Amino acid sequence: MLLSVILQIAFYGVSFSQSREVLIKAGYIEKFTHFVQWPDKDGKESSSDKFIIAIIGDNTISKTLKEIFLKSDTKKGNISIVEIKNIDEISDCQLLFISGSEKNNLDRILLFTTDKPILTISDSNGFGAKGVIINMFKEGDYIRYEINRRSLDKSGLIINSLLLQYAVII
Repeated sequence: MLLSVILQIAFYGVSFSQSREVLIKAGYIEKFTHFVQWPDKDGKESSSDKFIIAIIGDNTISKTLKEIFLKSDTKKGNISIVEIKNIDEISDCQLLFISGSEKNNLDRILLFTTDKPILTISDSNGFGAKGVIINMFKEGDYIRYEINRRSLDKSGLIINSLLLQYAVII
């Protein structure tokens, strides 16, 4: 319920010519950043550090994410959203959205991100069970999300219990 209200606020002012589902998923991603704690870099947190969101694979969410994060009040500082084409470009990001088009590369991507403080997010069937930390899925008319607890624990990220409370834990 709380997350639902928060998402409605996130959509204010965003172009509604975009698909409702893409808009909801992008809103979820933005709100996830408020409920995740990344470890400090070198024991210090600098407001000048860039928070990089990388998107790998064919996607329809990039433009919507840029619009939402432009209006976001996230405390992550300087946010950059980049589209990447290969696994080597993942190293500097804090959040990685993995498109369904990367199904054949998923194991290699997860091999690279496992044990690193990179929040992996997808919206593809089976990706959560394979090791993506947060996977969004459609249930009836609703978008829900599952959290892979083992992958989360390996990442060193801390997720607020409110986010865990509404998730399907796998």
